[in-house]
Amino acid sequence: MASLGRLLSRVHHALHTDFCPDANRWVHWMKHPLACLGVAAVIALACGLLVNSRAFAVFGLLATVGLLGAIWPRIAVAGLRCEVEFGRNRARPGEVVPVLLRIENRRPWPVWGLSLRRGFVDGTAATQGIALARVGGWSRAEYQWDFRPERRGTFPFEAPQVDTGFPFGLLHCFAPVNVRGELLVWPASVRLDGMPDAAEIQTREERFADRRIGDAGDILGTRPFREGDALRRVHWRQTARYGRLIVTERQAPAACAMRLIVDASAPSHTGNTGRATLESLLSTAASILEGLHRQHALVEVVVGSETFLVGAAANDLRRALDALARVPVSGIADHLPHGAPCALDRRTRLVTSMTITTDCAFARHLAHRHGGSQERYVLVHGGDCRHQHGHPVAGCDCHSWLDLSANEPLDEVLPGRWRRSCHVA
Repeated sequence: MASLGRLLSRVHHALHTDFCPDANRWVHWMKHPLACLGVAAVIALACGLLVNSRAFAVFGLLATVGLLGAIWPRIAVAGLRCEVEFGRNRARPGEVVPVLLRIENRRPWPVWGLSLRRGFVDGTAATQGIALARVGGWSRAEYQWDFRPERRGTFPFEAPQVDTGFPFGLLHCFAPVNVRGELLVWPASVRLDGMPDAAEIQTREERFADRRIGDAGDILGTRPFREGDALRRVHWRQTARYGRLIVTERQAPAACAMRLIVDASAPSHTGNTGRATLESLLSTAASILEGLHRQHALVEVVVGSETFLVGAAANDLRRALDALARVPVSGIADHLPHGAPCALDRRTRLVTSMTITTDCAFARHLAHRHGGSQERYVLVHGGDCRHQHGHPVAGCDCHSWLDLSANEPLDEVLPGRWRRSCHVA
């Protein structure tokens, strides 16, 4: 039995091995159905001329099938006008987005076997798509389906097409689809509740808000003592008056400032895990940005050569998340020798900075620092990079502030590590 198994394994290996890869360009045409049909028609014609005239009937049948299968799809799609419209402009991976497809047939004959391919599903156009029903002659039809994007990015990521291979599937012909608007799929994010301590986020301006409770500014009022309140906030006169602990409530800073540098450059995401590290990095950046925005921080987001100021307005946050969604799957082309974030001017280098990069690019960032002494690094490890920290930089906190792995699920590891890094109990 063992010898039979080895023999079958060798036969399987021999049958699935390409011994002449250089000859593929000469014989690749034989894989097409029309090529097989044409060869059979030529053999039938030869048999009709040399052997028996009845073979001409087989030749005529094969020729009719081939011509009809090659010509009819072109005739069918010639009168189609198609348009796609998204029900939403923004979404997250896995969320349901309604998509409306409008098809107008300007010819009197109906069209069968339509499929919408390209632009929505990763894969080859010949194997994946959305099947549609029959479209009658001189008619308009609308089809709606629930599209669930599987990854971050801009959809459709390539020009969509409607195709048909009816009646025999020998040849597929395509009609272009006009796209109204686009769908931006933001990176997946997790909720982060903590905030880096005062050494890492500093007040940008001495402004205080009357509607937010904090530990600075004027006194807004008093309230009963709650577990965890600091004793320095106890109002002793009110405590003596009511016979129980009473604490004061003060104003909170209107804005805290931080620069968030997102290293999405292509040289920082190389190797077999390059795409995984990029997606994990962008998801981490989106989580941190949304967490800081939720806590009313003022954030400067640097993505490539673009800078986005995210304040209290929701539109500011949307613009920054849109920029993260538009990052190519291979990363941003690095125009500067050591990274685009170094293009920041000196006036803004006093703001606390947090750089999200990979372990492979950490040494490059240390050699060309982008911030002051309060710069922090969030590293995404890919697993295939032998990282060297390099020589220490004077006045720099040269260790990573938070470490993540591209193979770990962010929703399980990021919230806990973020809280520990922020010194939140």
